Amino acid sequence: MRKIFLALITVGLFFACEEEVEKEENHDDANHPNMVYVGDWNFKGIEYSYSGYYIYDSLMNSEWVIDDEIITNYNDSTGSIQLGVNDNELIFKYCESCTPVIYDLNNNGEQEWSESNGNNTGWTLTDSTFFHIIIPSPPGYSTSYTTVDIEGWKLQ
Repeated sequence: MRKIFLALITVGLFFACEEEVEKEENHDDANHPNMVYVGDWNFKGIEYSYSGYYIYDSLMNSEWVIDDEIITNYNDSTGSIQLGVNDNELIFKYCESCTPVIYDLNNNGEQEWSESNGNNTGWTLTDSTFFHIIIPSPPGYSTSYTTVDIEGWKLQ
């Protein structure tokens, strides 16, 4: 009788422990350190084009002319950030119909910068803001160039 009682207690503890492990696995995302980024976000893509040149009249007087244009994409549409498959991945959707983009958080966490064409490109993410320079301005003077960046802010 005593052996049966000990066997039942052992089996009961086995199932109780297994159930506790399952509960912890189901709530893993709630304790994930990147959950501060998850939610609805507004994103805005901004493209800035600049061109400057001289126009000369018949007396060789010059006038500096500037053509610049700012184009906003996504129209501040609602997007989202979700957890990725791997621990350091975040999935960005800049708008509802946009293709998802995966960002891999590096060892520093929320940023990644590199040299491109003599200037920095990269992104920075906080719990409420996002900024990504895709095409930087030139490192020195240039008569024409285009820059592209994406800005985002988390909706509360």
